[in-house]
Amino acid sequence: MRKEKFLDIHEHTKYLSQYNIHAGRAMFTIILSILVDVFGYSMVLPLLPSIAKSFGASDFYVGVLISSNAFTALIFGPIWGRLSDKYGRKPILVISQAGTGISFLILAISDSIWIILISRILDGIFGGQIPVIRAYIADITTPKTRAGEMGKIMVGHTAGMIIGPIIGGGLGVIHWRYPAYLASSLSILAIFLTVKVLVESMPKERRSDLKKQREEAKKKARLEKRREVWNKEVIIRLVQVFLVFITTVMINSSFALVLADRFNANSLQIGSVLTAAGLVIMIYAGLFLKKFLQKIGEKRILIFSFFLLITMYSIYPYINEFWLVYIFVIPFAFSMATIPPLIQSNITKAVGSDKQGTVSGWSTNFQSISQVIAPLIATWYLEIGGISIGPIFLNSYQLIGHTAGAIAVLLAIVGIIDVVKHPHLYSYELTKIGKKEEIL
Repeated sequence: MRKEKFLDIHEHTKYLSQYNIHAGRAMFTIILSILVDVFGYSMVLPLLPSIAKSFGASDFYVGVLISSNAFTALIFGPIWGRLSDKYGRKPILVISQAGTGISFLILAISDSIWIILISRILDGIFGGQIPVIRAYIADITTPKTRAGEMGKIMVGHTAGMIIGPIIGGGLGVIHWRYPAYLASSLSILAIFLTVKVLVESMPKERRSDLKKQREEAKKKARLEKRREVWNKEVIIRLVQVFLVFITTVMINSSFALVLADRFNANSLQIGSVLTAAGLVIMIYAGLFLKKFLQKIGEKRILIFSFFLLITMYSIYPYINEFWLVYIFVIPFAFSMATIPPLIQSNITKAVGSDKQGTVSGWSTNFQSISQVIAPLIATWYLEIGGISIGPIFLNSYQLIGHTAGAIAVLLAIVGIIDVVKHPHLYSYELTKIGKKEEIL
């Protein structure tokens, strides 16, 4: 048995080869699997207004559909992760993909809004692919290469978010059931890739070796004082995670309904807007984000993004032409592609290497909770149509924008407090002439 924790890249490659694991081929298959999974999910997004209207469902019920999926994923995601630790990644991945395919098939043949709810709950229950895939990548990488390989997940994710909405929207013009059938069929492709191409990263022999290592580590842990996860820096950044996702998901989850209600947009038009947002994220994150961080610095980019988000929410309620929506999604997508990664990066700086998995799990939980709450708030606003506050009447679009803006203001305050109280986060920033200087 050879310990893997401190192996360099070449030693780790040799270590994996004894279990017949080849990281390059595995990553290619993983990216394709993510592409198929997100492609199927994103095809359905532009169809929500059509589905709701077909069965006479209210806007708020659409929010229930979205939140129910996020809620069940919050509960069952960690369960699938633990099962994959015990029984291996491949069988759990296949079960998850099969469950997703069945949920889309149920959606396609649904004859009532309650059956659609069941399909969304089922999709959330079996939506454990991303946690298992993250664990798989951790299995085949070293601490030095892990961040870069994790970043490759975004290749499949973003590609799916670009292609899915436009195809789903196009097919949805014919009938909303067609994209659901296609998504179900794509799950079969994902299962085929996993079964035939993907090599198990946690075979029985490796699980046995790691179990022995964990038992040894437990004995040593009794003699060591480990750094606590729940320190002040972690808490303030988890609050930021919750706030940034509740404010952005309020817009994202209600976007298709707003476009349909306010501009009478069809599924193809809605899909084109979502595709435009995906393109902005891919181009910015892939080509410019790293350069901006090097030239301007993380702290300045983060603070600028906070105020940009507040500005966009102030404008959002007063967009009265459909073409202006395409302009809106550019800075909005910029903020979405910037703020969450920088906050997540700051979270990793708050704990030791032995606590990264734990704190990452808590970050995912805070994100998931916000994804449950935000759709219910936004679609409730659409349901009631507006609120009178004395002589002032705020319509549903103003309520969504102003509520999201208020939360974004709170996010900016908490984020700036974090920056001021913890200057070591940005100990080295690039000056305008490209030289590093220590921030005292």
